[in-house]
Amino acid sequence: MKQKKPHSEPLPVRERAGISSRKRRVFLILTLLFPFLVLGVLEGGLRIFHYGGSIPLFVSIPDASSPYDGINGEVAKRYFTTLADVPTPRKDLFLKVKPGNGYRIFVLGESSAAGFPYGNNVTFSRILNRRLSDAFPDKYIEVVNTALTAINTYTELDFMDEILAQQPDAILIYTGHNEYYGALGVGSMESAGKYRWMVKASLSLQDLRIYQLIRNSLAVLKQQLPLNHSNTKNADPSATLMERIVESKIIPFGSSEYQAGLNQFKDNLTGIIRKAENAGVKVLVSEIVSNIRNNAPFESVEGSGYPSAQTVYAAAQSYEQQGNYEEAKKNYTWAKDLDALRFRAPEEFNAVIHSVAAEFQVPVVPLKAYFESRSSHGIVGNELLHEHVHPNINGYFLMADAFFETMRKENFIAALWNERLIKPSGYYQERWGVTALDSVVAADLIRRLRSRWPFNKEQKTELTIGFFHPQTKVDSLAAAILVSGDLTLEQAHLALANYYEARREFQNAYHEYRALIYTVPYVDLFYEPALKVLVEMKNYSEALDLLQRLSQYQQTAFVNQWTGQIYLLQQEVAKGIPFLEKARQQDPMNSVLLYNLGRAYFKTSQFDKGNEILAQLKNNSSDNLLISKLEECENSTRVHE
Repeated sequence: MKQKKPHSEPLPVRERAGISSRKRRVFLILTLLFPFLVLGVLEGGLRIFHYGGSIPLFVSIPDASSPYDGINGEVAKRYFTTLADVPTPRKDLFLKVKPGNGYRIFVLGESSAAGFPYGNNVTFSRILNRRLSDAFPDKYIEVVNTALTAINTYTELDFMDEILAQQPDAILIYTGHNEYYGALGVGSMESAGKYRWMVKASLSLQDLRIYQLIRNSLAVLKQQLPLNHSNTKNADPSATLMERIVESKIIPFGSSEYQAGLNQFKDNLTGIIRKAENAGVKVLVSEIVSNIRNNAPFESVEGSGYPSAQTVYAAAQSYEQQGNYEEAKKNYTWAKDLDALRFRAPEEFNAVIHSVAAEFQVPVVPLKAYFESRSSHGIVGNELLHEHVHPNINGYFLMADAFFETMRKENFIAALWNERLIKPSGYYQERWGVTALDSVVAADLIRRLRSRWPFNKEQKTELTIGFFHPQTKVDSLAAAILVSGDLTLEQAHLALANYYEARREFQNAYHEYRALIYTVPYVDLFYEPALKVLVEMKNYSEALDLLQRLSQYQQTAFVNQWTGQIYLLQQEVAKGIPFLEKARQQDPMNSVLLYNLGRAYFKTSQFDKGNEILAQLKNNSSDNLLISKLEECENSTRVHE
C-alpha cells in the first residue's frame, strides 16, 4: 500500500515572495522613477556645464543698461540646426517700460514682411510706423518687426507668448509663402517630423538641454551621412538660403504634402489669432500676393490629374496677347497654384486667411486688390515685385498704405482719425531715407538670387559688374558689403556720408545720414552728424523737422539743446531760450549749452539771467575761449543798446 505524500500547505505570500507588498510597491516606484532620475541628473549636469541654453525672442539692446529691448540676433537658432548660416532679424527697438501714451504693434511674417532685399530702412513696418506717428502725434507708436527669412507659421506661433508678454496693442500678420519650405515645414531641410503634433512637441521641449543635445547630435550625424545634399549646399558659399532650406523639392497640387502644408497653415494661423484674442489684443491679417505674370512656374508635373503648370502658364500668356485679361489672370493664378515647387503660396491660403479671420471676426487687409490696382491690366508682375514674392520699393510703400488704410477703416488706435494729420503715401516716398546704395545692394542681391536655383537650374552664380568691376564709390561699398563682407549696410552708409562730406557734397552726405536715421530712428546716434550737415547748408527748417521727429521718441538734453541752437541760428532767439533752459536742467555741466543760453539771454537784453549763466559757465568750465566769447557777447550787446 502506497504511502500518501504529506499534504503541503501553501506558504503565506510574505514567506513565498521573501519581500513585503509595501517594499514591492516602493521598488516598483523607484524602478519607474529611475529613468526620470537619470534624465534629471543629466539635465542638471548639462546646465551646470552651461551646455546650450534658452534663446529668448527679446533681449536688452545694445546692453543690459539700455532702456530698450530688441529682437535677439540669435533667435533663429531655435529653428535652424542643419544650416550653417541662419537668418537675422530686423533692428527694431521698443521701450522696456511701455509709456502711458504708448501704442505697441508687433509684426509677424517672413522675408517679405522683413523687407528683403532692403535694409532696415525699407520695410513696410518702418513706413507704417512713421505714418502712424504723424497721424497720432500724441501717441508713442512702436511697430516692432519680428519677421525672419525662411520661417513660417510654426515660428510665428512659437513667438506669440513672448510677444504677448510685451503688452502689445495690435499684431499685424503677413505670412504664407514659406509654409512648405520654411523651417519645420513639410518640405524643409529643418524638420522636426511630418506631423504637427511632433513639431509642436519639439518646440515645447526646446529649452531642455537634453533635447538640445539630442537635436544637435542628430544634426551633426545628418551632416556626416553620405549623399547628404545639405553638406554640398552648406559648403557652397554662393548657395542662397532659398536653395539650402529645401528638402522635398516637388510638392504637386492636391498631394498629401500639399494638404499637410495647407492644414498646417490653417491650424497655426488659428492658434496665433486665438492666443491674441485670449489676451485681448487686436489682430490684422493680410492677404498674400505673388508675381504671377513675370514668374513662370518653377516645376511642372505631368500626369497628376491636373494640367501641367507650364501649359496653363502658356495659355495665360496667349490670353494676355489676345487682350483677354480676365482669362489671362485666371490662368496665371492657376499656373502659380499648379507650380510644384512651392515658393509662392497657392490661392487656397488666401481662402484660409479669410475663413480663419471670419471665425474670429478679425479684419483682413485686401492686399491683392491694392497690388492689382497698380498692375497692368490687374495682373501682378514686375511692376511691384522683384521676382516671385519680394516687393520693390514701390511695393513696400503700397503694402504700408494697405495696412494703414485698413487700420484706419477698422478703428485701430482710435475711433476717429484726424484727417488733417494724414498725409498720402507719396509724400513719404518722395522724402524717404533711401539712397542709391540701398538700390544697388538690393539689385545685386536679387541678381544673385535669380542666378541660382530655382531660377537658374544650372546653379551658376552670375558674376555681377557691380561686384567685381566697381564703377563708382557706391559700387565699391556695395562690393564691400556683399562680396568681401567687410562692411554692413549701415557702415557703408556712414562711410559714404563721410566721403561726401569730405568733398563738401553736403546734400548727398545728408541723404546717407537720413538713411541711417530711418534705420535707427529711436536714438540720437546719427542725428548729430545729420544736423551738422544741415547747418552747413543753412537748411534750418529740415533740421527742426528732424529734431521734432526725434522728440517723438525722446525728450533729452540733446533734442532740446539742438532745437534751441537751431532757433538761435534762425535769429528766433526767444523761441530757442525755453528749449535751452530745458536742456540746462537735464545737462547743467554742458559748457557749449551754457554758452548758447547765455548768448541768447544777452541778445534779448536779459542781462541778469545772462550774467547768471556766465557765472555758472565760469564755475563749471575751464574753457576760457567760450567764457571770453560770452563776455564779448555781453559787451557787444550793451554797446549796441
